[in-house]
Amino acid sequence: MLILDHVLQGLKQLAGGGYLLLVLISFSVWSHTIILERAYHLRRKRVIPSAYVTQSIYAELVEGQPETAIRMCEKVPSPLTNVLRAGIANRDENEKDLKSAVDIAVRLERPAIMRHLKTLAMLANVSMYTGLLGTVLGMTSSFQALWRGDQSGKHLQGIADGISEALITTAAGLIVALPTLVAYHYFNRKSQNLLIELERHGMSLIRFLVTEEYKLFQEEYENVRDWTDDPSINVSVEEEQV
Repeated sequence: MLILDHVLQGLKQLAGGGYLLLVLISFSVWSHTIILERAYHLRRKRVIPSAYVTQSIYAELVEGQPETAIRMCEKVPSPLTNVLRAGIANRDENEKDLKSAVDIAVRLERPAIMRHLKTLAMLANVSMYTGLLGTVLGMTSSFQALWRGDQSGKHLQGIADGISEALITTAAGLIVALPTLVAYHYFNRKSQNLLIELERHGMSLIRFLVTEEYKLFQEEYENVRDWTDDPSINVSVEEEQV
């Protein structure tokens, strides 16, 4: 019963915050929904897959299997594999066009990574100003009660209610705004770091594709295929085995 009494007393005090408190509660639910969504979608292993995946894609390129590497990128969809797929698909272009293709792929991933962050910043600011509005309205109500007061002292309850509304909405606005603002700066910084890392991986892929080393790998494997596919060579090998 004591716990229930405390709960009812707390709800009664919250009700003193007026209708603006309901607005702040809706802002709180909205902001925490975005925070949970961003925490899930901005996980590093979701944006930047494990090193094993990246190494496997490069291994297929070294072995002269770019189509297999593209299929691997499609099999493990992520911002990084999307960027790598765009680069590999344009591997035959010159360095300038290849860089342009990779830059476009990175820019296409930016909206998904930065999604809802502006809304989060807006909610932090609006919550703070809503609390300030509650402060002004509560103090206005108190002064009106004071102005209408008489010698009986009945106006004191109106003054107390106005001050209570002002303090509750101010506190509620700060309670909603502060964690939302912290979350915004955290996720904004994390998103920027992930985009920088995507660009770095894209530049590494470009350097790998345009180097003579990769082309040498391609030529060597093409020569091996030509050698194994040549029927005259296969016949001579069989005669030697006989």
